[in-house]
Amino acid sequence: MKKVFAVLLALLLVFGLVACGGGSDPDPTPAPAAPAAPGNEENEDEGGAELSGDTLYIGVVAPMSGPTVLVGTYQMQGATLAMEMINAEGGILGRPVELIFSDEVDNLQDSVNATNWLLANDDLTAIVGSMFSQYNLAVMPRVLEEEIPYFASGSSSGVSNEGNPFTWQVRPIDTFQGLALANFAIEELGVQNPAILHSTQSTFASLAEQTVEAFRSLGVEITDTNMFGFPEEETNYVPYFAQVLDGDFDAIIAMANQMPAALMMQQAQLAGVDPHEIPLIGSTSFGSNVAITNAEAAADYWYSIADWVPGGSTPAGHAFEEAFVARFGEPSDLPAAAAFDAIMLIRHAAELAGSTDRIAINDALSQVSNFPGVISYFSSFPDHVFATALSVTRNIDQQMTLIQGIQFRQP
Repeated sequence: MKKVFAVLLALLLVFGLVACGGGSDPDPTPAPAAPAAPGNEENEDEGGAELSGDTLYIGVVAPMSGPTVLVGTYQMQGATLAMEMINAEGGILGRPVELIFSDEVDNLQDSVNATNWLLANDDLTAIVGSMFSQYNLAVMPRVLEEEIPYFASGSSSGVSNEGNPFTWQVRPIDTFQGLALANFAIEELGVQNPAILHSTQSTFASLAEQTVEAFRSLGVEITDTNMFGFPEEETNYVPYFAQVLDGDFDAIIAMANQMPAALMMQQAQLAGVDPHEIPLIGSTSFGSNVAITNAEAAADYWYSIADWVPGGSTPAGHAFEEAFVARFGEPSDLPAAAAFDAIMLIRHAAELAGSTDRIAINDALSQVSNFPGVISYFSSFPDHVFATALSVTRNIDQQMTLIQGIQFRQP
């Protein structure tokens, strides 16, 4: 049996020292259109929404328009499912929950505006932030200023490296993703000379760096000739794949957000890349429903280091998927699982604190231990990252298929 888990856990002890561091009821199907955010036409108004009464309000930042609207639809569905389940069970400490959605569209400035609109509301108890780490990083100073629990839904170690006491992450960060990716590539696929294609956006530049360090720690040297960086706005990846095919590489590792991932999988096929001859390994986005839906058959045979596999790997994950399909009629995706987990952790922290006060909830988040989350079992760690496990998947017949689970630290 391959030494995946033993090697992974041993190396993470080293990396942990070095590098701890994408009105409230949305459309029930992940369609191109999304509902308008309640009062979102006031996004620029620093006064924010008018909130009052005994209701407990939680803000959610999501792309409700623009090209990444499907990501936002999943986020809103996951958050809505959590709200409905909580309210059916008596709310949070007896207070009903209501979600306030704010549209980040598809760019940094709109995302900052959307988050600032929520931050301007003193009645909000917590905020579930963007799936995109660069957008999370841009608002962290304001989050600290407002002293509100904020769940950054991105996976960059850059978020945890900020050391913001009010910012938390439910997804495995790139430190763990990079090591899992390198370990799987070497141990299971025999990779020794991969071509690494990555967006130069900060999230994926960081993931690429973590992956390179992981390969080196496992005895595989990665040089500049292995690296193929491209701008986030790139739409033509065929020349990159052509360069790889002209080289002596034994695998392609690709890192990008959901929509670029879909384009990359399509264009790899157009460029003549044969997944039966050269392994194709992607970051989390390459196994997402968003990317697979858009790439269609071109997504097949890509591996992915995944935060979430529909159906999960825990009892809570199975229960979530059953409830999600029953409520919305289709399988879930990572943005739904991340939003659901964040809101359930907010409730858990409030119950631990016996209070819905922002500071009390934030303090209680540091006491979370072995909580049965959807993505994994969750515990609080100094890096403010709750996740303890991730998965390796492969796309088969346009469906993400679980290959193996990897626990990278004890919950």
